[in-house]
Amino acid sequence: MHVSKTFLLKANCKRFSQENDVVMRTIHDVAKAAGVSITTVSRALNGYSDVSESTRRRVMRIAKELGYRPNAAARNLRVKRTGTIAFAPCLPKRIDAKLFFKEFIGMLAFDCFQHNLSLLVTLPYSDQYEPEMYQELAGTGRVDGIILATVQPQDMRIPLLQKMGVPFVAFGRLLDDTDLSYPFVDVDGKAGVGNLVDYLYAQGHCRIAYLSDFLEASYIYYRWHGYQEALRKHGLVEDERLLVMGVRDQEGVSAAVARMLALPAEHAPTALVTSNNQLALCVLSALRDLGRSVGKESGQVAVASFDDLPFAAYVEPALTTARQPMVEVSQLVLELLVSILKREELDVSKTAYPHLHRLGAQQFLLESELVIRDSA
Repeated sequence: MHVSKTFLLKANCKRFSQENDVVMRTIHDVAKAAGVSITTVSRALNGYSDVSESTRRRVMRIAKELGYRPNAAARNLRVKRTGTIAFAPCLPKRIDAKLFFKEFIGMLAFDCFQHNLSLLVTLPYSDQYEPEMYQELAGTGRVDGIILATVQPQDMRIPLLQKMGVPFVAFGRLLDDTDLSYPFVDVDGKAGVGNLVDYLYAQGHCRIAYLSDFLEASYIYYRWHGYQEALRKHGLVEDERLLVMGVRDQEGVSAAVARMLALPAEHAPTALVTSNNQLALCVLSALRDLGRSVGKESGQVAVASFDDLPFAAYVEPALTTARQPMVEVSQLVLELLVSILKREELDVSKTAYPHLHRLGAQQFLLESELVIRDSA
């Protein structure tokens, strides 16, 4: 007897379902079991704040017991979302930035997983294609929102995304720190470098040099301004011979350090502060080549830096740094963007950010932490 393949397929599917007790539960089943409406179930499972915590827990428990799985495709069509966030930094062409962003991207990917989101990381091929990249991201609906990074003093991306009505959050600020027209999370680099200078001054250092990367991103300006303000606070005069802006390789740093240490003793620096950890590594190498000892003792040169990338604790000597709270930055940037997508105000009173300053409804500033090690 001839049996059609279709009949056999249906029979096998039915037998498989019976043998494995597969039951496709729906949101109606969850609502009925929980004694709430379908709308309440939907809002509870999607984390809306207008559902009480006890109801949310009950709905989630029942959904788990019933084996209910929301239809992601249907949900995305309904709310017109992709479930994808784009991280789009304007990445400088230097080693320290690459190390920093590799660490940050890993944290951000984990936080996206916690929010049931996918992370798309994208970079422009060159400065020429940067506007087109953001327009393509925003205009094609590939992502629900964008996280910017390496914010420039006057960043064209911010008004572009505002004009297009695309949800975004900036990790960093414009140079005009009074502009609160866009959502951002930043680390207070000015205060962080100021704390380094304060600490060195308290240790008896009055000739403190500063080495900085090129003045490109806003955070580099803020850190430099922190150095200047701290000098003025302690009655110290900024000496141009102890200020080096626009270095990023070993050759440039070595030449600058040799030039400063060749000054007469009353003018030569006893401490050096760098705007990032990579420059600090170059400074340590330059001092070794000059036969100078690094540390806290009399006659040694003190070295301090900003960032506190993982290697900072393991170089010799270990670096004194202003540590960026990168775990908190990653979490807060994403939580702020999610709140914007849900059209809710972010409630930071329930979050664990002990050193957080709220500048506006969607503007946040985190403090750095002074980490004292052997180099200063």
